[in-house]
This record gives sequence, C-alpha cells and structure tokens, in this order.
Amino acid sequence: MQDEMEKRQQDLQEAQEMIRRLEEQLKQLQLAKDELEAQQNELTAMMNRLEESKNMEAAERAKLEQEILAKQEEVTRIQSVVEAKDEETKRLQDEVEAVRRKQAEEEMEAARKKQEEATAAMLAASTPQHHHVTENDQDDNDDLPNGDVSRDLATDDNIIDPVEERRTLAERNERLHDQLKMLKQDLAQSRDETKETAMDKIHRENVRTRK
Repeated sequence: MQDEMEKRQQDLQEAQEMIRRLEEQLKQLQLAKDELEAQQNELTAMMNRLEESKNMEAAERAKLEQEILAKQEEVTRIQSVVEAKDEETKRLQDEVEAVRRKQAEEEMEAARKKQEEATAAMLAASTPQHHHVTENDQDDNDDLPNGDVSRDLATDDNIIDPVEERRTLAERNERLHDQLKMLKQDLAQSRDETKETAMDKIHRENVRTRK
C-alpha cells in the first residue's frame, strides 16, 4: 500500500512537471509566431513601398531594396525558429499522450485485479466446509462395546448444524456481493469524465494545440 501511494505521488509530480514544460513550450511557440507575423507585416509594407517608388531616388531605392533583403533573411530565420519550437511542442505532446495512455492502462489493470480479488474472496467464502471422519474416529467407535452411544452424546456440541452453516454462508455471500457492488461503483466513479485529472488537463491542452 505504501509503495502504491509513493508511485501515485511520483506519477502526479511527473504529470505536473509535464504540464509546466508543455505550457512553457506553448508560450514560447506563440511568442515566436507573433514575432514572425510582425516581421512578415513589415516586409509586406516594405515591398509595397518599393512597388510605389517610381519617383524614388536611385540611392533611396537601392537602400530600400537592401532593407527588404535583410528583412527577408530575418523572416526566414524566425520561420526556422517557429518550426523548431513547433516540432518540440509536438514531441512533448506525444510524450504526454504516451504517459496518459500508460496511466490509464495501469488504472485499468489495478481495477481488474481488485475485482478479481473480490470475486475470488466471494467464491472462497461460498464454498462449504467438508467435515470428514478420520480413521482414528472410526477405530475409536469400533472399540465401544455394544455400539455405545456415550461418545456420540459427548460430541454432539461439536457437530455443525448444516442449516445454520448454510445461513452463515448465505449471509457472508450477501456481504461479499455488496462489497463487490460497491467496488464496481467506486471504479465507475473513478472513471467519471466530469472529474478532470491532471492527465485529462494535458490531453485537453493537446487537442486544443493540435487544432
């Protein structure tokens, strides 16, 4: 139980760290895209000026052309940065999705084991106990003269009433059925999609950024 709690705590910390990294990467990607858009707008404005520069002096026109070339290089550089950040974001998203799938599989496996344990306990409790007469008991009875019933009378208190035993088993089975039902309800509640977990938040963020 302690190991399971520690593992859950570690998984939670890893999920939180992934959320932080992904959010930071998304922020950097958005900044790079904003810068690229601004540089592209400036380049477009410069190109428009060049097209309208029929009466512009040759020196001034040449200077503008040089500025346009420099701006094009800057736009190309920023495009490369955006593409690199976009690839890194996708890599993080894939990593997050892999962890999310692994966590879901582990939760399903844990739920399956709990259900199997509850079912096994129910079956074990529903199996009646068999009471066998040993050879020693038979030999002892043979030694009694004239089929003396004094031994039977002395051991009547140790004989299990089959009616009482069936009633006890029925009550135990009913309790186990109730426990199994509660377990299934707990498992269903843990999968309630309205309860957003840390991994759900990551998945929702991934879907949003991929659009």
